[in-house]
Amino acid sequence: MKKIFNFKNARRINLWVIFYLVVYIILVIKLVTIQQIGNGILFATYSIAVSFYILSRFSLAYFYKPSVPESDLTYEPTISFAVPSKNEGENIRETILKIANTNYPKNKFDIIAINDGSDDNTLDEMLRAKKIVENKNYIDGNVSVKVIDWKINRGKREGMAESVRQSDKDIVIFIDSDSFIDPEAARELVKYFIYDEVAAVAGHAYVANAQTNFLTKMQAVRYFVAFKAYKAAEALFGAVTCCSGCCSAYRRSYMNEVMNEWLNQKFLGVQCTYGDDRSLTNYLLRKGYKTLFSNEAIAYTFVPDTLNKFIKQQFRWKKSWVRESLIAGTFMWKRNPIMSISFYLGIILPLLAPIIVIRALVWYPYTTGNAPFYYLFGLLLMAIVYGLYYYIYTLDKKWVYGVVFAAFYTIILIWQLPWAILNLRDARWGTR
Repeated sequence: MKKIFNFKNARRINLWVIFYLVVYIILVIKLVTIQQIGNGILFATYSIAVSFYILSRFSLAYFYKPSVPESDLTYEPTISFAVPSKNEGENIRETILKIANTNYPKNKFDIIAINDGSDDNTLDEMLRAKKIVENKNYIDGNVSVKVIDWKINRGKREGMAESVRQSDKDIVIFIDSDSFIDPEAARELVKYFIYDEVAAVAGHAYVANAQTNFLTKMQAVRYFVAFKAYKAAEALFGAVTCCSGCCSAYRRSYMNEVMNEWLNQKFLGVQCTYGDDRSLTNYLLRKGYKTLFSNEAIAYTFVPDTLNKFIKQQFRWKKSWVRESLIAGTFMWKRNPIMSISFYLGIILPLLAPIIVIRALVWYPYTTGNAPFYYLFGLLLMAIVYGLYYYIYTLDKKWVYGVVFAAFYTIILIWQLPWAILNLRDARWGTR
């Protein structure tokens, strides 16, 4: 075992060397690209800024190593697991059973499941799960499962709010109805609430159906990097901008402080019905509370396995990102200066991306007759860095799908952003 451990460490060191070698080449390519294509300040500034932004996220994430004093590791607040659901009959029973098997004192947590107007067998599966869990022979201890049945759909935000109303516990952990949590996830989430300034903690979501097809494999890499690098970098400053719905914990008393505003949130005169997790996180950040990320609190969630579902999901996410980023932009400057710079870069760069891509891939070849080889090579190398980051931590061969996803995002998905901006007032969920 010792030799295997040493081999893996040596392998990771070699991979980090390759990683930073690729980073160096990228910087050289960027300089050449600026000279080749960017005879303007906008292109040159963007080219340097986007490289700095992405690479800085990887670097900042490295320094995020949250800890809790050993004397406080016995902290065991009471918990409500909240699972609002609509048409999740295929997974909801297993979701509830996984929660019931959480490694936490059974008398200190309960489960609140809300059937939000489903027209499939979701309610039946919830009731079956309740019966199994409350059978004394199933688990060692008594876990209460409360099933609330809404005949008419009210929306996820209302379901989350109702869970908070129904709870009398210290912490509420929201679990998506198509997500399964690791038995240790609750302990890993709640231990950070020993600090009074912490309002929410996001768990680390992995893709449950990663092996299904090419698309889910790409998303598996994307999810890992999004949590391990991007959320960790934000958490370094106590400002995770989205505590994801698939697995995140909130201090119930702090949620109650913002509940009415959050439930009645309007944007451009329209009631907000999507982006609930990002919006709730924003309200808590604006109050001055901290939001963190727990790499050890693991959940597995199902992602879209068809291109049509994936595109619709991404479109909804982009609309919520635009809306909540604009809102957060009004107060994020009050937080850590490095965090603020990173945050505002994270807004400006995606908004400029379509212009830069048109300039590099359309305008430059048209006006010069030359192909943008250096620009494309730079994109490829940046995509390789994305995939390598995943491989360094997982040693999983799916890293190549991450390279494809990074390129796919840069060339294809960025065009959703302008359309999302034009459709901000469209309150439809899109994937139901």
